[in-house]
Amino acid sequence: MRAARGFGNLEDVLQRRALVVRRTDRARGRRRWWWIAPLALVGGLAAVVVSADPVGYGVPLWPFANGSDLVEYRIMDTVTDSARAQGDPARVPSAVTADGVEVLDTRLHPPGGGIWMRVRLHLPDGTRCREVMVLGDGVQVSSRRVDC
Repeated sequence: MRAARGFGNLEDVLQRRALVVRRTDRARGRRRWWWIAPLALVGGLAAVVVSADPVGYGVPLWPFANGSDLVEYRIMDTVTDSARAQGDPARVPSAVTADGVEVLDTRLHPPGGGIWMRVRLHLPDGTRCREVMVLGDGVQVSSRRVDC
């Protein structure tokens, strides 16, 4: 008969614990990718849209805008201020022209008191055109970039 060496019953427990291998929870990593991938795609799509017209979206920041976009934003800020300063929408084109912006076309919408203008901006890298819509009270001014 052979004598038992070791810790008796405890030896079997230690041997069993040594065989247990801890595995990572792979489902948790997959769930994380299910959130990260769509958020990255939505963020990339939003960046592409904003970079198309950073002035119109009010985001003239570095990754989306260049130097000319910043100049265009400053000019459109003065156009917005002059449009809001006028009480009558019919006086907006003359006030905008006084700021050094060339007004190409104007349409007055009498029922609502709004005005639509196509303006040409002279920037360091060329000229750009924008359509500007001023609503009757002059508080809401929106614009978008168009071809000249």
